[in-house]
Amino acid sequence: MPAKPTILAFHGSGSNATIHTVQLARLTRILKPHFEIVSVEAPFPSAAGPGVLPFFEGCGPYKRWVPPTEKLTLEAMKTGAANPAMPSAVETLLRSTVSAATSSGSKVVGVIGFSQGTRVVAGLVKGKEIVEALGGDVGPEALWLKDLRFAVSMCGSYPPPLVPVAATEALERSAALGEEAKKGVLEGKIAVPTLHVQGKQDEWEWAGKLLIDGVYEVGEGKSTVFEFDMGHHYPVQAEDTERVAEWVLSTWKDSEEK
Repeated sequence: MPAKPTILAFHGSGSNATIHTVQLARLTRILKPHFEIVSVEAPFPSAAGPGVLPFFEGCGPYKRWVPPTEKLTLEAMKTGAANPAMPSAVETLLRSTVSAATSSGSKVVGVIGFSQGTRVVAGLVKGKEIVEALGGDVGPEALWLKDLRFAVSMCGSYPPPLVPVAATEALERSAALGEEAKKGVLEGKIAVPTLHVQGKQDEWEWAGKLLIDGVYEVGEGKSTVFEFDMGHHYPVQAEDTERVAEWVLSTWKDSEEK
């Protein structure tokens, strides 16, 4: 029996893979027959993040996707002043995670991120678009991004995306594209099919909106936005979870038919 395609899942700041697996449980129940869902754990230590306590008290250590040395003011978050480069520890971890899935006969076809994890998701799909623009002529350091077909961005964080450095360096080195074309690839809005789930009661809703408006192209076959009556967490209502799962399954089916 062939291996199921893989979706990588990225937790929020001050969380970890185990906590994220629990948070994802409702969605996983629907998607598990179709996909292998791998919850990835960030490499950097962190205090417990928003919404983690008291429910996940004692479930540490808690982790984050950017180094603890990167501290931003609210103003810096809102102006996109954060570092856009994916930290090398994250990039190395993800390259080996994708390699493990490939070695088992699977392909990493989707990514799902929550809160700070959505910056990783945005960076990965941007990296995939860079690889595509270069016709796959990027070397093994970035080729692991090539199979991505869709993304889910849950309660999005602020921009910019954390783009794999291997992809941006491959773009810089490319002799096939001129400087204007390279700039267009790097600064162009993401067109990979992506579902954005925003909570109407989420105190960080503004951050997700900045990410969507600044980084993604909203439209048919590109980015879709669902707004649910919830806070900074995964959907609780069964019908909301089902809508997210239906989007994933139909988007995957459409990508298979292309």
